[in-house]
Amino acid sequence: MRTAFRREAKETVQSIPGTSNTMRSSEIRAITLLALTLLVACGKPTGVPEPSPGNTQKLPFDRESRANGISPSQSLIPPTSRLAEGTPVTVRLRKTLSSASAQAGDSFEGTLDDPVAVEGQTLIPSGAAVTGRVLDVKPSGNGPNPGYMRIALVSVSVSGKTVLIETSSIFAKAAISGEHATQSTGANDVAFTPDHRVTFRLARSTDLP
Repeated sequence: MRTAFRREAKETVQSIPGTSNTMRSSEIRAITLLALTLLVACGKPTGVPEPSPGNTQKLPFDRESRANGISPSQSLIPPTSRLAEGTPVTVRLRKTLSSASAQAGDSFEGTLDDPVAVEGQTLIPSGAAVTGRVLDVKPSGNGPNPGYMRIALVSVSVSGKTVLIETSSIFAKAAISGEHATQSTGANDVAFTPDHRVTFRLARSTDLP
């Protein structure tokens, strides 16, 4: 009987590993199936409707550019109000300025004959008042030596405000005929007259109001 009991006990012990393997396989299959179910569920967003193809709404900054290639945001850029160095300033004097009567330091007045524009934008319209100064002058004194004169602009009126400027100077001598030189009543004196255009250039950049 002891031999039979031992044999039954041995068979019972040997049957336990098989039973444990079967249970483990079932548990693994169940866990794998649960993991796949959770993975599929996580892949679908909940509560977020999908946009339809015909219901696409553009954001305010997603507008198309204009036909001329200018971005809509470019309208937010303030217009320039600075005149660069070298900008031409063409004027006409209000009265005749002659080396026969002018003195160094004298001021003269004129008007802008051409508008001053930057990138197609008019910053100073034609007709704006300008002021200049005689830098150097020498009359002929009715002698053999010709008279000469050097002038430059010092200010321009913009929107009712006086803006100081620095420009190149214009030199004229009676013995030299040129664009800016005309003979006055004096034999060898030079004069700038209202019927002549005089073009100066800015010697440094200028900010406008």
